[in-house]
Amino acid sequence: MKLSNRLSPFRIRRKLKNIKNAFYLNWLKKQFAHFGTGSFVSHILNLSGAEFISIGHHVRIGERCILEAIPIAGKQPIIQIGDNSDIGDYSHLGAIDYIKIGNNAYIGRFVLIHDHSHGSAEDRFSPTPPSKRALISKGGISIGDNVWIGDKVTILSGVTIGKGAIIGANSVVTHNVPDYCIAAGVPAIVLKDGNCNCHIEL
Repeated sequence: MKLSNRLSPFRIRRKLKNIKNAFYLNWLKKQFAHFGTGSFVSHILNLSGAEFISIGHHVRIGERCILEAIPIAGKQPIIQIGDNSDIGDYSHLGAIDYIKIGNNAYIGRFVLIHDHSHGSAEDRFSPTPPSKRALISKGGISIGDNVWIGDKVTILSGVTIGKGAIIGANSVVTHNVPDYCIAAGVPAIVLKDGNCNCHIEL
């Protein structure tokens, strides 16, 4: 290869970017409670409570994701991401209780997984602005192994998604989804059951 090619502006910029990313990843992985081998995290838009977040082996977290583990009243939140799982770009995981994602989960882009809200429905009569209301949770979120979650899905507190389940794009999951089921819609309903292929409403 010609020296001029090795010193082209494009190649120099790419090498500098790779060096910068390596330093960033090395610094970032030290912030987490656990960071497995072979895992990769792109640029994180917002990271809070990294000491409560565990990332398994060979996990990929996409560009500009938000990871927030927020301790409330002395309670330690938990975010766990299992081995070989993939979190798509621009996704947002927020926990004051827990979010547990199993192994081999494939999560699309712009997915919101949130186990809490700013106050309850009754607080709509309160003069306190929503951003100032106390965070509350109806329970943590558990996502099983080999789950596929489409783009722009929202998963709310207290939900368990069973292993092998598929959640259609743009769905809002407010209730449990059994193992090996396909669910979609707002709110999400089971379209195909894992055992008998029948339609079941949640």
